[in-house]
Amino acid sequence: MPKEKGLKINMLAFILGILIFSCVLTYLVPAGTFDIDKATKRLIPGTFHYVAQTPVSLWQALCNIFNGMVKSAKVMSIVIFMGGALKTIINTGAVEEFLNWAIYRLQKRGVAVIVPMMVILFSLLSAYGGNDSFFTFTVIGVAVAARMGLDPIAGIAMTYFATAVGFGGALKGRTLVAQGLADVPLYSGAGCRTLWLFVMTAIAVLYSLHYCMKIKRDPSKSYMGDTEWLGSRSGVAIEAVRFNLSSLVVIIITAGSFVLNAVMGVLKGWNYPQQVAVLMVASTLCGLIRRESVVKICDDFAEGCRSMGFVAFIIGLGSAIAITMTQGNILHTMVNAVAAPLMNVSKGLGTVAMFWFNWFFNFFIISGSGQAAVVMPIMNPVADALSINRQVAVSAFVYGDAFTNMLFPTSAALLGALAIANVPLKKWLKFVLPFLIILTAATSVFLFYLTEIGWTGM
Repeated sequence: MPKEKGLKINMLAFILGILIFSCVLTYLVPAGTFDIDKATKRLIPGTFHYVAQTPVSLWQALCNIFNGMVKSAKVMSIVIFMGGALKTIINTGAVEEFLNWAIYRLQKRGVAVIVPMMVILFSLLSAYGGNDSFFTFTVIGVAVAARMGLDPIAGIAMTYFATAVGFGGALKGRTLVAQGLADVPLYSGAGCRTLWLFVMTAIAVLYSLHYCMKIKRDPSKSYMGDTEWLGSRSGVAIEAVRFNLSSLVVIIITAGSFVLNAVMGVLKGWNYPQQVAVLMVASTLCGLIRRESVVKICDDFAEGCRSMGFVAFIIGLGSAIAITMTQGNILHTMVNAVAAPLMNVSKGLGTVAMFWFNWFFNFFIISGSGQAAVVMPIMNPVADALSINRQVAVSAFVYGDAFTNMLFPTSAALLGALAIANVPLKKWLKFVLPFLIILTAATSVFLFYLTEIGWTGM
């Protein structure tokens, strides 16, 4: 695989820098606070007032790292546990096996069949059972595209591009982190987010199919800028893969565990304990169905937990930033500065502004969980100050965090996909920018609507 090139931003150094900067701000920004509702523990809009300065020393800010980890213990725990459960499922090879079988069966179909089916397949599997390694399927996508007389960009569109869209509608990962930090029930709002996942996938299907049909009719229309790719055939062989019922069962169990948690969360009030138990049962069943030993299942689970340890620390570090700004009484001052200009517009526009903020901020922290840890402690009180339900604020974060993963060069998965397909970033941008404009505009309208109807996700 070609070596990835691009802009690198160290997430740990960046967030530590924010912590130190927030410490400095406690000496510079006027201290202020909103009155707090004792029942809900949320700020009361329109009650902001200035108070005496309470600066936080650098030593205290560093001590807040531990305090932040303690405060975020529940969220950190679900992240670590989910890392273990999903790693156990992914390591069974069921998802990869199912994808390889499906692609083999589809490869001889026409463009009008293959492109929509592959985009739908990769989007939904990414949403319910995928991980960051899905970008490696770009190898197969490019091979399928070559067999149909399409360019490498079409290969990325059918694989990495589709997984990025599915990531935007995922109920797991950073969506759960954001909900935990916003103090709203886990998996709540799943129905509405799933509906929007289908809408986003439909837009992606139409967009990808339009491009591929255009290239099929006239190869000179390719965004690659030449036709050197015409007539080439990828050296990657798409081998015959027999259908294995166990791989489909694993996918059904995985998706079903998220659906069950979402439904029971609404009907029975299931929370962290019950949802952890469901994931434990689901991941264990998946391993056993694939005839793995108990030792192998446990080793995979441990590996997944280890991989999420750093993410959990970042969440605690993000909480330390919020604690530092709260101790210095500047968090509410900053919230008031953001909310005050939005007081004269509709709440829907306030939600759209939060969405756009995350859209751009994703350039600096490409990790969804890491970005949630930094921005949700600020977005929560901003939403409260604007009388916007926190569930809507979570959606503004989730979509803002997701879309630009397929745009910004700080995304390792994007750079990896482009490197595999040998597609320059500037040529990829010609393909993806119009789509992002369409998707961003549609999502802005969607979020505006959710806010205006008072959607709570319950």
